[in-house]
Amino acid sequence: MNRIWRLEITLGILVLLTLAAIWGEKYILRSTIVITPDSHYTVRAYDDVPNGGNSSIELLDTSGFEWRCTVRDKYAYPFCEVELFFDPNRLHGVDLRNYNKIRVWLDYEGPSKTLRMYLRDFDPLYSKIEDTSSTKYNQIEFSTDLLKNRMIEFSLSDFFVANWWIVDYKIPPGLSHPQFENTVIFEIQTGSTNALGEHHFHLHRVELIGQQFSTEKWYLIIITIWLCIFMTVLVYRIARLAKEVRLQKKRTGNLAEVNALLDTHTWELEEKAVDDSDTPTGVFNRHGIAEALQIGLGEWRQQKKPLSLVLMDIDHFRNINDQHGHTVADYVLAEVTSIVKAHIRNNDLFARWDGEEFLLICRNTQIDQARMVAEKVRLLIANYNFNHDIKITASFGVATLRTNETLQQLFDAANKALRVAKSDGKNRVVIAQG
Repeated sequence: MNRIWRLEITLGILVLLTLAAIWGEKYILRSTIVITPDSHYTVRAYDDVPNGGNSSIELLDTSGFEWRCTVRDKYAYPFCEVELFFDPNRLHGVDLRNYNKIRVWLDYEGPSKTLRMYLRDFDPLYSKIEDTSSTKYNQIEFSTDLLKNRMIEFSLSDFFVANWWIVDYKIPPGLSHPQFENTVIFEIQTGSTNALGEHHFHLHRVELIGQQFSTEKWYLIIITIWLCIFMTVLVYRIARLAKEVRLQKKRTGNLAEVNALLDTHTWELEEKAVDDSDTPTGVFNRHGIAEALQIGLGEWRQQKKPLSLVLMDIDHFRNINDQHGHTVADYVLAEVTSIVKAHIRNNDLFARWDGEEFLLICRNTQIDQARMVAEKVRLLIANYNFNHDIKITASFGVATLRTNETLQQLFDAANKALRVAKSDGKNRVVIAQG
């Protein structure tokens, strides 16, 4: 699978994930704060004695989630209450701005027709650490008849700020609305009906239900992710395009270098197809050589894969042509070609270079490997039984492309090595000197 298809599939999956994130927002972002006797929150009980009253309250278990109080009429507004502290220091509470429901499991027995519930918020604009009552009293008062089903649920939008607190602390209108960004205390209190007598409370569980963060922030995260993806894809495609441009320039340069080299030589073969099967040898002609050289040159310059050349010349070939004629000469060329093609690798290219000279292009081949291939071919030709009692040998020049060397320099080195092999007695392999 190519990179483009992998990218398209990845983007398709991301689109599906985005749709799932939008559709399943309330499930993904859902967050619940659960308060139970095992939650180990600090619990404190209060009555109206500090206000001059004579009511009393008693916690019935160590967790403080069950209590009993007796409300008496000495104070004008008698009450008893239990406070649960999210932060005992009343500084760092929980942020409930993205929460919209509160569920309470509460058993109550007593004369009160209503109960109060508070979510008290600490804000330095109006709260002081030393003054417990300076936390904002976000309040709701509800009928005890609603507790018949044991669990009662309210929306946080139903809460309002207690009027007495606004008056006592001289809160300006701009700060008199409910706040839940730093809720430090959850509180249950007897109601406003001044119901005298004994009250029994057993709090089983409290759940605050909402989201980890706001819907607006969730969509902002999705948009930000997609912007990052868009920028990443854009940068990737620009980089790919720049790379393709560079590679195309290199390929163009390599092709120009190959053509410049080939243009300097005389060709006996027609340039109609890569595989020139109409010639006596049936080997590659100019088109095939150009393609192989361009690939090899690209592999060397981009991947540092070695490129080696072997130039082969049939020794005394002119004598064969003069003594036996063109038909036999063509036969010799064809037989030599068959021998070589049968003993080289699939990625090697063997081509007729000029007259009785042949070229072997060895991609991804070090010079020692190319020399061994040439030596093997030399022995095969020397030991082959040609018709007409003809004895054939060949000379070889081997060279490899070096750093900062041009293709023309590579051919010159191989040709020089071939000339040395011919002058030193023929039927031998000579490696170009670096």
